[in-house]
Amino acid sequence: MTHSTAIKRPPHPARPRHGLVLDVALPEGMDPAVASALKPQMERALELVLLSEQPRLLEEADRLASLLSGKPEPNLGLVKERIARLKTIRKMLEADEWLTADQLNALQPNPPAQKSHPASDWKRRGRIFGVSYGGQEYFARYQFDEAYQPLPIIKEILKAFGEIADTWKLAAWFHFPNGWLVRPGAPTKPVAPKDALDWRDAVLSAAAKRRGSYVA
Repeated sequence: MTHSTAIKRPPHPARPRHGLVLDVALPEGMDPAVASALKPQMERALELVLLSEQPRLLEEADRLASLLSGKPEPNLGLVKERIARLKTIRKMLEADEWLTADQLNALQPNPPAQKSHPASDWKRRGRIFGVSYGGQEYFARYQFDEAYQPLPIIKEILKAFGEIADTWKLAAWFHFPNGWLVRPGAPTKPVAPKDALDWRDAVLSAAAKRRGSYVA
């Protein structure tokens, strides 16, 4: 009895999911059935080649776009200024004593029911100033006397300054030694305004001669 082997024709290859078809010339004399069987491997090899080239192609496209639109340069000057400002603020926070509105409220002989008072009222009337850090408002201790009442000289200094958007500039002016303030007999050792608040005329004169800067 003889046996016969049936040769099945390979199934018709499915069309690509995407709409692109790549025509490839087969070597002369190559059996189409063999080419059809190799089709999945050829497609995978082509996919790997294209994917490996994609980052380089995208990089070239970005370079071309930069040339056409003008390559932006980072503005590092603003970043440096903000870093210097933050360092100065931290230095002041560590060196001086600071109070919150709640603490000032608790230190009053008869604390108001609203804990933001009297600090908010004093600030509104220009008797003290506050600074913001980490979402919290703080008031420098040197603005108050022993009974935690605003020193009259503070209001005069704030009036001399006029309206100022960034109150950390005020804090820096109070904190750092000022060349217009020197102790008698020591002209080469400037004094910080916060340490010379009892020198009324000299402090007010120094306030009028201030220069807008975060550092002395």
